[in-house]
Amino acid sequence: HWVPHEVYGMPGDPDNSGKVFSSGLYAKYMGYPEGAPPYPGKYSRFWRTLPAYRYYLPDFMYNRDEIRPSNPIKGQFRLRECLGCHSVVTPGIVRDYEKSAHAKAEPSPTGCDTCHGNNHQKLLMPSSKSCGVSDCHEEQYVQNAQGGIGSHASCASFAQVECAWSIERPPGDTAGCTFCHTSSEERCSTCHQRHQFDPAIARRSEQCKTCHWGKDHRDWEAYDISIHGVVYQVNKNDPSNFDFSKKLSDADYVGPTCQYCHLRGGHHNVQRLSTVYTSMGMSNADRGAPLWKGKRDTWVSVCDDCHSPRFARENLQAMDEACKDAGLKYTETFKVAENLQLDGMGEPMPKDLA
Repeated sequence: HWVPHEVYGMPGDPDNSGKVFSSGLYAKYMGYPEGAPPYPGKYSRFWRTLPAYRYYLPDFMYNRDEIRPSNPIKGQFRLRECLGCHSVVTPGIVRDYEKSAHAKAEPSPTGCDTCHGNNHQKLLMPSSKSCGVSDCHEEQYVQNAQGGIGSHASCASFAQVECAWSIERPPGDTAGCTFCHTSSEERCSTCHQRHQFDPAIARRSEQCKTCHWGKDHRDWEAYDISIHGVVYQVNKNDPSNFDFSKKLSDADYVGPTCQYCHLRGGHHNVQRLSTVYTSMGMSNADRGAPLWKGKRDTWVSVCDDCHSPRFARENLQAMDEACKDAGLKYTETFKVAENLQLDGMGEPMPKDLA
């Protein structure tokens, strides 16, 4: 079939070209229209940042002197002093920290003051950049930053800052997306769970569930009800089947976790082993087209840890066909909605409704 130019905002090509066809909305609202004022959307007059965004985007909204939240406690403190006070104020955080590898590091612990600073009037909220310094986790930080659009490395700056459809909405609406979209780009703690930062926790599929679920990207639901997900759920508490204390490069699992495939060997660029990026299913592409042969061969090399290459290719092809059918139905539905709009019957924001 041919992708309609008027719906997708780009010339039609045969679907087996392998190109990613984006919707007209995507082409139209990627950034501000030329000559228009900032935030031209219908809800733009309501848009504002919320205080909680400080924790979502620390380098932009917490760590800058002009907007850092005020703090009544003055002085400069070291690790033992921090622990003495916070064992009363935030005891759960102290308990988690004391279980961590940071607390047991040699020759000296990586302490509160290492990550947060020691001036209580100018405390820092650690971002991924804080973890990526040369004497800490630089390799993982650099790997994470290698991904392009659709990766953890762009899910905040691209999807939540550059795309006008995000920042033209009311703050509550935006906050619902911001929490996940800023998480993995801005903070390592999303996967590594502060303040224990236990790699064994980060290797469990449930860590990905934090963000990758819901009606517009049902990744967790698809995995959870798949045979892979069932194998994981019934075996995950048995260390002889899933030993999460081992590094991913040494993993010997009876079934794949999200991390086993997408962070293969412990590499932090999730796009090294990802499907063709189609904006959480909002765009169409034939993943089996010759254009994507390299990606397909790489995937087969992962599947053949457990399956034969033929079995892997045949099942991947079957899933491609299902995606094509879904894309066709999506295109048809989009056209129905467009026609209702053109006929004056489908106004998405009627004046008589809030």
